[in-house]
Amino acid sequence: MSNAEHLSRQTLEETPARVLAFLRGVGTSAVIRTALAGRGYSSEEHAQGWELLHRVSGYRDPRATPTDATDAQKAIVELDAWDEPNFRVSRAALERLHPEQAAFVFEGLSAQVGAGAVLSVCTFLDRLDALESAPERITTRDADHAALTTLVKRGITSAERMRVRKLVQMAQAIGAPAEAEIDSTADARRADLVALRAWFDDWSETARTVITRRDHLIRLGLAKRKKAAKRAEGGEEGKGGTEG
Repeated sequence: MSNAEHLSRQTLEETPARVLAFLRGVGTSAVIRTALAGRGYSSEEHAQGWELLHRVSGYRDPRATPTDATDAQKAIVELDAWDEPNFRVSRAALERLHPEQAAFVFEGLSAQVGAGAVLSVCTFLDRLDALESAPERITTRDADHAALTTLVKRGITSAERMRVRKLVQMAQAIGAPAEAEIDSTADARRADLVALRAWFDDWSETARTVITRRDHLIRLGLAKRKKAAKRAEGGEEGKGGTEG
């Protein structure tokens, strides 16, 4: 069995957000770019990373008019504000009343910041669509529809899903020709995610061998900030450690 076949859905679904952080880190730090360049990371490799990320998020044509760009930015801001509260409400309701559907909808999914919210909301909507009509879920259709009915009561109505879907499309497909529709089949999406994951595994592993500064690894999304040190027993308030 190939390595690609071993990748879990959670691992694949988490990959776009991790690649986004990595590309941002490389793009905003000359020191990181220089270190990676010594191992072959070129402008072409950077562009390929963006292309693979665009493919799984539905974005195709980077050319856009100023008006398109402005509208897209507004859409991203609105999606960024939408995902966190609506994910919390939906997760809470589903976990209590429809745990199996909650596990399906929120596997590897969490609210993201900025452009990452476009990917997280798109995934959320795709999974709600699957609850509604995916052929592979025919055996759980009644339970899936009951879960959707619960979400309607929480404000995630069909009209709201359509409205938010339009925001996702606006943010993703700036200036894309109508005929360049995204192939949304499960197999095609998995293939795109596997390709993106392979790119990420290659360059994230390389980055770890040439970049030693923790703040640079954090910028690339390859390390996390240390939580503030817990107050030592009997220590003075406010003297916790700083994040590293």
